[in-house]
Amino acid sequence: MIKSIVVDDVWPNLEEIQDLVNATGFIQVEKTYENPLEALAEIESSQAQVAFIDIDMPKMDGIELGERLLEINPALQIVFITAFNRYALQAFEINALDYILKPINTDRFKKMIEKIRKAVENKAPDSTADLKIKCFDLLEVRIGDTDVKWERSKAQELFAFLLMHHGEKLNRDTIIEQLWPDYLPQKATPILQTSISKIRQIFAPLKKGQVLLEYSAGGYYCLTIKGGECDYFEMEKALDGFREGDSVTYAALEKAAATFKKGFLAQNAYLWTLPKDDELKGRLQQALTYLTEVYASAGDNKGLIRALESLLSLMPYDEKNNNRLLEAYADTNNWVGITSHFQWLKKVLKEEYATAPFPSTEELFFKLISLKISNPAPK
Repeated sequence: MIKSIVVDDVWPNLEEIQDLVNATGFIQVEKTYENPLEALAEIESSQAQVAFIDIDMPKMDGIELGERLLEINPALQIVFITAFNRYALQAFEINALDYILKPINTDRFKKMIEKIRKAVENKAPDSTADLKIKCFDLLEVRIGDTDVKWERSKAQELFAFLLMHHGEKLNRDTIIEQLWPDYLPQKATPILQTSISKIRQIFAPLKKGQVLLEYSAGGYYCLTIKGGECDYFEMEKALDGFREGDSVTYAALEKAAATFKKGFLAQNAYLWTLPKDDELKGRLQQALTYLTEVYASAGDNKGLIRALESLLSLMPYDEKNNNRLLEAYADTNNWVGITSHFQWLKKVLKEEYATAPFPSTEELFFKLISLKISNPAPK
């Protein structure tokens, strides 16, 4: 049986809804409340999976109650049953499953009950599942061993946008302007609402509070993620923690740099990612350039090679650093590295920049190879 609660400040309404719900045979009303504050206080102990809520109530209106209940239990299904249709937009903004009007129409009630059945059956809570989010190159999200299936491309894009601004309150209009500027408001708003609902549905099985998408008055949304793995968060942490002269911070920076690849959500091709990509790339370049000088001054060729490889993955057209890397490979007798890097460089410059290595780099490559040929390693 699916457990539910009913909240309505009018006692006859409570009795009517309770009777209709219990008559379904698979949803059971565990408790009814005339006072919304009591329902809020007892939501955890009730273990309710569904809440049927009136909106126009004293002490706390139904919209606020729904928001507060979802903060405690994000997997809770909210159904508003009210005499007013003017709250429908607010209801769906907080991810209500349904919104029906009083007096209750029997056929409409049955459709709502079927939505509840499907929604609850489709949830498979697994609070022990690991969350892994990859943002560089292509957005990939895994819960446990399963890749998230977004089904809606707009929901995926919205999640990526909120993730980029994690912890920030974003106005609904700002989100629409950034993501879907060509859509009229009357079309964009339902897309936003549907996408919000999909995101909440995807992450509801995780343990409470791990992925929280909150809505606040004035039309603001905020995504917070606690726990799990996210390469974007690790990148921010490494860049924020990097300190010149503090060798303890170097390893984290190099590890983060290795994940950057083609860039922040590069293969998703969202135009709004470009400023963030430029920002991250610029900060990485500055830090890695500093590291090349540190390792060069210390005579640490292995460290220098690592830093140069990461730096050139960001800016392969850099003449000076390509030459430095070839020389560093030669200093460590890494002839395979010399050849591999030069072949990689030619390919990348041709395919991505429609150009070729600088003459000085090509001359240095052939000079080093000829030295290797004329001075083979002793047998």
